[in-house]
Amino acid sequence: RPESRVWTVMLLLGTCLLYCARVTVPICAVALSTHFDWDKKQSGIVLSSFFWGYCLTQIIGGHISDQIGGEKVLLLSASAWGFLTVLTPLLTHVTSAHLVFMTSSRFLMGLLQGVYFPSLASLLSQKVRESERAFTYSTVGTGSQFGTLVIGGAGSLLLDWYGWESVFYFSGLLTLLWVYCTCKYLLSESGKSS
Repeated sequence: RPESRVWTVMLLLGTCLLYCARVTVPICAVALSTHFDWDKKQSGIVLSSFFWGYCLTQIIGGHISDQIGGEKVLLLSASAWGFLTVLTPLLTHVTSAHLVFMTSSRFLMGLLQGVYFPSLASLLSQKVRESERAFTYSTVGTGSQFGTLVIGGAGSLLLDWYGWESVFYFSGLLTLLWVYCTCKYLLSESGKSS
């Protein structure tokens, strides 16, 4: 079915962008440490704070997705993490408590991204035929490796050419563009079915 293929491609891109946003801080860790004068312990706190948030929203993300729909949870969380990623460089220039801000924003990023895979599972169980689920889920899952490769290559170049801020802008703006395109597709699909 063509709509199933479109969903698969869109969700593959969404998973790719999830990992692009997730890996921005690890790619920029040395530059951030130099810029904000963090030692290894402070850098470690910032890097690990993501996973504290991430582990807290897995179960609730699945429950909420089953209640209101995986696509809603997925798009709301992607919108929020996209905005957070874009705003991070801007907000670091406003605050003087860089370590607290970056730790908090990474924790929040973990909370927001923790619902992605549970909402994806809920969405696929409702929208994809059972005979196509394994292929679709494994295809969409490859977005994690693809996203890491994309941000690893493009992010390293952006970091070298334009500074650490550009990595955040690149990842966040692409996520917001994906959310916009996915919403347009969802709205056109719901218009056709009514």
